[in-house]
Amino acid sequence: MAAGTEGSETESQLRWLAAHLLRCGLLDVDLRWDEAAGAGLPGTISFGESWSAGVARLERGEPVQYVIGETDFMGMRFFCDAWALIPRPETELVVEAAEAFAREALAAPYGTWPRPLPVLDVCTGSGCIACSLAARLGDAASVAASDISADALALARKNATALGVGVALRKADLFEGVAPASVALVTANPPYVSSADCDRLPRNVRDWEPRLALDGGAGGMEIISRLVAGAADVLLSGGRLVMEIGEDQGPAVRELLCQERTTMRMLELRRDFAGRDRVVVAERLPR
Repeated sequence: MAAGTEGSETESQLRWLAAHLLRCGLLDVDLRWDEAAGAGLPGTISFGESWSAGVARLERGEPVQYVIGETDFMGMRFFCDAWALIPRPETELVVEAAEAFAREALAAPYGTWPRPLPVLDVCTGSGCIACSLAARLGDAASVAASDISADALALARKNATALGVGVALRKADLFEGVAPASVALVTANPPYVSSADCDRLPRNVRDWEPRLALDGGAGGMEIISRLVAGAADVLLSGGRLVMEIGEDQGPAVRELLCQERTTMRMLELRRDFAGRDRVVVAERLPR
């Protein structure tokens, strides 16, 4: 880590915590700090007590998003807890690519695609992808989401309710119970970190975020492999799979899709803000 980076990150987390407790924007923290020092927060807990408790959690390495219980994603506020991954900026690329296809499909001649457009988000976690698509596409899409974790689904349901969006949530292992050739768009941020690399992740990820949502097996490709095969089964002809991957998995996913060349083909490999491979867009070939 570059010199000064850790201190800057700590200051940023403290400012985020302060803004949450003071119920103000990050830029207003300094203005509100002095007046809040002796003020109480709603209930019986003083600002000082809440601040001390939050700082103690940060010092243990807990991510600030879990400490304050929320984060921003696609311009919306999402609840966070330790049952699901923290929504990250690179995952917004999945939403953007998925929305682009959805709008293209919705603009096609009537009868080309089912209306509303059937969308399925697997490994939904906090529901950030599914809820974002439901909010952006509205009644033009029918968004469903699944996860193997009942606790993650409870968080996704909380987010959907808070955002006022309709997402059909179900507990399932990937595409379990989904009819063949029934979905136009599949999105996913699956577990893609290798089991060995999980133990080498930064402490605030390794010790706090759910391993179930991180661990992609011995080579990090176990869930991705199942996901590609399952998507080929449930997608309509011409449908899309939009999936987040690890920065070094582009060649392996391309090879995997080549092995599925009778059913799937790679259309695009998008890079994240750091120039690393991050999002795969694949098409279901005609049946």
